[in-house]
Amino acid sequence: MSKGLQLLVALVVIGMCLAAVPSYAGEVDILLQKLVEKGILTPGEAQEIKVETQEQVKREIAEGKSSSIPQWVQNTKLKGDLRLRFQDTHSKSSNNDTNERLRGRARLRLGLESKVNEKLLVGVGLATGSSDASSINKDTIRSTNQSFDNSFSKHPINLDYAFAKYMPFPWLNLVGGKMLLKDALWEPGDLMWDTDITPEGVVVDFSKKLTPVIEAFLKSGFFSLEEVNNSSDDPFMAHFQPGISLQPSDTIKARSALTVYYFGVQDQQLNGSGQSNSWYSSGDTQTPRKNILNVQPLLELNINKPFSALGIPLLDIPQLKLFGEYVKNLSETLPDDNKSGYMLGFGFGAEKVSNWGDWQAGYNFARLEKDAILDILPDSDRYEGQTNIRAHEVKFSYGLSKNTWLDIDIYRSQKLSKPKAPQTLIQVDWNMKF
Repeated sequence: MSKGLQLLVALVVIGMCLAAVPSYAGEVDILLQKLVEKGILTPGEAQEIKVETQEQVKREIAEGKSSSIPQWVQNTKLKGDLRLRFQDTHSKSSNNDTNERLRGRARLRLGLESKVNEKLLVGVGLATGSSDASSINKDTIRSTNQSFDNSFSKHPINLDYAFAKYMPFPWLNLVGGKMLLKDALWEPGDLMWDTDITPEGVVVDFSKKLTPVIEAFLKSGFFSLEEVNNSSDDPFMAHFQPGISLQPSDTIKARSALTVYYFGVQDQQLNGSGQSNSWYSSGDTQTPRKNILNVQPLLELNINKPFSALGIPLLDIPQLKLFGEYVKNLSETLPDDNKSGYMLGFGFGAEKVSNWGDWQAGYNFARLEKDAILDILPDSDRYEGQTNIRAHEVKFSYGLSKNTWLDIDIYRSQKLSKPKAPQTLIQVDWNMKF
């Protein structure tokens, strides 16, 4: 048998082995070694063949075209992450007493996505956290953190999201269920929305490239806020978010949107008669809210290698991000003051921290008046999720290895009204993604 024919037979056998079951990988190594020993392949050629064949098998599995693996397995992806946190909360009370709380916390999230067919995707996620409310506002159970407490007792795992996404056209997504926040709306920071919130309802998501430089998008949805016994006036939220993305070059990308929110929140859900006090402003106003209308303009600018023209190695930063948000409550049932908020911030470093040495740093300032938004929405880390506050946040992330990184996050917050009761929150996180 000629050397060329021997090589062809060997490649066929290798392809069959790698395409069948992962346990054959060791047998492929043995076969390649034999071919090297017989002089049919050089060590370099053997390694190149192995890598190329493995990559081909991976592509077939990713595209759902592998004939040796069940279709449902190829169409299903599992993902997860674990975060271990040390947290120090140092605060002043209204009578100027100093309080400090040290906590160890964990967050575990597991997710599954499966393609039912080419146009339909189902996502399901589990997460920790429902039993771990804020230390100040006991109604703000929107975090996925779980504190280490209760004498080594067991902690629950809860449904974080469960949604279906129908994609009838490349420019249209229809999403229903308890969904990821990114599917519901776009926000460059977290002025209005805690990023752990998974809203429940339906969303229509349009995205269309108008020119090579301009892309338009629109997200609009309807969400349930609470189910009230013996009432047909359950609180709800509807939103409409048109926006536009501009990318005039490989260096610059800008995105802007205007979000309009309508909250159908009736008086009977606000007067304390068996309902959650979280509907009230944490600024201690007792004015019932009704049919709230919020507007929120948003802007983000990304610049790749912003200082490359200077030729200074120390300023060789991969990416710079600038962003701003503003929110205004237009409801006429409340006084005109204390109804707005804004956030300004920047970030720089790697686009994503996923390997050793990758890093990111950022800063933002947020001001949120007591009647600007509903109290069920803000970031639970920023002054325990309250409104009527102002806060500085500094964050730094550093890659420890592939898919694991360290975060250091510092908040310095205080109330807008007296007593100011300042609070410093320090979080040190070890993140692992799998």
